[in-house]
Amino acid sequence: MTTNISFAHDSIRTTFVRAEEESQELVTVLQKIVRNAGTLLEVRSCSIALLDATGTTLVTLAALQRHGQKLRRSRFQLNEGVAGWVATHREALVINDVRLDPRFKRLGRTPVGSIVCVPLIDAGTFIGTLTASSNEVNTFTPHKTHMLTVFAEQAVLAITNARHAEYARQQANQLEMLMSLSRGITTRLRADELYRTILSDVRRLVQCDLALLYLHQDGAQDLLPVAELTCPVTASAYEQEMCATAVKIDNLQHERVSLYNTHSIVTWAATHKHPILHGPEFITLEPLASDTTLASSNAELAAPLVSKHILYGVLLLSRATPFSSEELRLVRNLSNMAAAALENVSLFHKVRTDQEQLRAILASSSDGIALLSISGSILEVNPAFGNLFGLTPEQAVGMECMELFECQQEDGHTQCNELCMIHRAVQMEEALPYTEFDLVIQGSPRSLGLSITPVATLTTPLCLIVARDVTAIRDATRMKANFISMITHELRSPLNAISGYLDLALEGVAGELNEQLRDFIRRARSGSENLYALIEDLLLISRADAGQWRLNRELIELQEIVDEAVEEMELTAQDHEITLTIDDVSTIPTLYADPIRLQQVLRNLLSNAIHFTPSGGQVRVTAQVVENHYEGISSEHQQVLLLRVSDTGVGIAPELQQRVFERFFQIANANMGRKGQGLGLAIVKMIIELHGGRVTVESEFGKGSVFTCILPCLLT
Repeated sequence: MTTNISFAHDSIRTTFVRAEEESQELVTVLQKIVRNAGTLLEVRSCSIALLDATGTTLVTLAALQRHGQKLRRSRFQLNEGVAGWVATHREALVINDVRLDPRFKRLGRTPVGSIVCVPLIDAGTFIGTLTASSNEVNTFTPHKTHMLTVFAEQAVLAITNARHAEYARQQANQLEMLMSLSRGITTRLRADELYRTILSDVRRLVQCDLALLYLHQDGAQDLLPVAELTCPVTASAYEQEMCATAVKIDNLQHERVSLYNTHSIVTWAATHKHPILHGPEFITLEPLASDTTLASSNAELAAPLVSKHILYGVLLLSRATPFSSEELRLVRNLSNMAAAALENVSLFHKVRTDQEQLRAILASSSDGIALLSISGSILEVNPAFGNLFGLTPEQAVGMECMELFECQQEDGHTQCNELCMIHRAVQMEEALPYTEFDLVIQGSPRSLGLSITPVATLTTPLCLIVARDVTAIRDATRMKANFISMITHELRSPLNAISGYLDLALEGVAGELNEQLRDFIRRARSGSENLYALIEDLLLISRADAGQWRLNRELIELQEIVDEAVEEMELTAQDHEITLTIDDVSTIPTLYADPIRLQQVLRNLLSNAIHFTPSGGQVRVTAQVVENHYEGISSEHQQVLLLRVSDTGVGIAPELQQRVFERFFQIANANMGRKGQGLGLAIVKMIIELHGGRVTVESEFGKGSVFTCILPCLLT
């Protein structure tokens, strides 16, 4: 018998109600029917029998009785006796003299002379018989038989209505019970309590000898038994109430069930995510394997616990007698609630685990971490954050950002508006720029680095502050900057002297020079200029790191800047057989910029281009004025200057194009013997950004590069 057939068979069985379990309300209706039928036919013997749940036996449920006499519930098979014949043929039967008809079988001592029996049929389905008898022969005329047949049709309506009313009451009671059980299930957040509640509740809904709960973990290939309840159906009501609460979750007698086990209905229910039941006989599980059979001395019901298409476990019930489809429906409804509860428990434990991990990470983090509301008040901090400000976490929580960073003091930090305007980060929906500032904490000067990042939540937006003590790093940076500044200052004096004497020699102060000696001195003079430029670069970076670098803007002509830069690099280009060309830039309007720094930009770009261009290549300088549509350039400037330096060199790989502006970063070039210091392009980026512009690079590996400086320096 396949699983689908078992379901179909159960659905047929639900058409019938177990005769022994008919409600008192229905029995009362049946009693009224037989009284009215007796009155209608003027007889003292009338009874009504209904088909039981098996569909094979008629059971007498109401009859005209002598006062005080107990109803005798007669049972007879189909095609047995008068009622059995009527049930089989589904037509009325009149026997005028029962002595002459073998179909009549005497029941009891009451004398019977004639009998009439009519079928009770509801929408084509036979449900029972209505029988009247008399101790005299030839009592039931065709007219009386017709009246009883019409009366039977009305009786069927009364029986159907009574059964529907009883079914509705049962459904309401079951729904109320399920709602009550669901409240008990869904409020459990501890796994062991939930397991006990599920098995106890299902045992109250459906009588069974064994209830077993299997759990399925994500990614596992088997089902783990986590709880079992053993309670015999034959136990007394008190014993059942006691053992219904004795759920075992330790030392279970059952073992894991593999999802590849084709001999288990638990596996079938889990893999198909569909309930299944079978009786105490061999069945074939065709969906798994056509040659696989199960043998069991008990009937079993397996219901998967599925929520949102995810399998959380399987519920297995077992007992000696078969389960009905009504019981399957109850277990299925409860299993849906249990699956949702298991999902809630899983989510609860996941959230709690995540919270514990997050707290552990925050507690062990060396960086200070704080969570702020949009109003700027501190909601939560880790110990490291409190230590940075000389506070305990409890003292820091509730403080205002302005108070923490001493913004309310007269000498408070100048960037307080940036630091404490948390709503600015929320409105921008992006992190504020990293900021470093100095504070006096408990009498000691401290340098802190601060990052403010908005945090999106379902309710109120928040901000995350990450703070780090950078006092030692800033002190080391300052010491390094001071050292570099000192060294460069010390090198500039002798280098100026060298350059001065070389200039005097070239002017012939020490006598006339032959052509070869003059060429030697010119090359030495060019080398000293390159060395001077390197020292200037180092000095520039040290000043920038120390925050001492400022632009000296003035009105300038771009032609002069380009000519001077090209003149400085022309000899180097000739030495390496590289053609250096300049487009006419005389039409470029007057600029408002720092001429020394702009010349330094061009010199560094030209040096870089020559450095990576092989002999016979070309380096070109161009400039043009275009409309401002560039990201990152203030919209106040309608036009910008594009200053380009292009070459036909080796080019830059795409993954390295943004790294070339990092300090001391150098591209390995096996074909070029000349090496730089990795500072030129970093300084170019610094100078251009100080002018409010930006620098970009376009390059194709093996074909050359184009560096473009976008400058909003046009005089308007």
